[in-house]
Amino acid sequence: MINAFKIVWEQILYFPLIIRMVKYGDQSTYQNFFLGQAWKIFNPILQVSVYFVIFGLGLRNVSQGGNPWTYAAWMMLGMGIWRFMDEAIMSGSQSIKRQIGLVSKMKFPLSVLPSISIASAIWTFLALGTLSTVFMYMSGGSINSRWPWVLYYFIAAVSLSYSFALLNSTIVILIPDYISILRLAMSMGMWLAGVIFKIDSLNNIIGDILRLSPFYYVVYGMRDAWIQNDTVFQMHFQTETIIFWSVVALFLMVGSFLHLKFKKNFIEYI
Repeated sequence: MINAFKIVWEQILYFPLIIRMVKYGDQSTYQNFFLGQAWKIFNPILQVSVYFVIFGLGLRNVSQGGNPWTYAAWMMLGMGIWRFMDEAIMSGSQSIKRQIGLVSKMKFPLSVLPSISIASAIWTFLALGTLSTVFMYMSGGSINSRWPWVLYYFIAAVSLSYSFALLNSTIVILIPDYISILRLAMSMGMWLAGVIFKIDSLNNIIGDILRLSPFYYVVYGMRDAWIQNDTVFQMHFQTETIIFWSVVALFLMVGSFLHLKFKKNFIEYI
């Protein structure tokens, strides 16, 4: 537990540095592009539009009918928070291995690197969240009265992403093949978290298991707070909240322990 508090304190202490590093990284990445940093917004929108065309205007419209813009708002918000977590976790898990040389020159804690990756991924959520809101108004809907809960679920998403990325960042260095397993698991996670299809329609043991996922908690909690009330999610909210924060705490404690134990030897493994 002490290790976890130490890691969290480092994120607070070096928060200004994290912001500066994100700005520097974005400028470096997009400096040769004609549209510059506008691609941080265009990229996720263009990529996710393919899913909407296939599932919103194609398969789903044929099989279920209904207003495609309502589904677009629902899917885009879920896709926004999922892609934020996916990008933050995958990038954060490899951040120490890729940038350990930078840390040796600038002298700041290795634990800050996953936070930089998470902060860089925020634009994905903002872009798709804004597009979701536009589609919601196009369908005749409006922002839910429970919208302040969006901040809570965003904090939950950041907490899950950081704790999991910190744990993975050490394992990736110790076991290089682990990154392939993680990449496969995260690619399946989008479907298991109910980003495209509603898990609530699964009234069986499979649905009950999927609803225990921490990713389901964030994705459906965000939708419940911003778009419309989700009675099934609210019914299991207390149990799922306990499970979610228990998982986050476990990831953070184990990740902090491994990080502090092996960080002096990271350069030897790389």
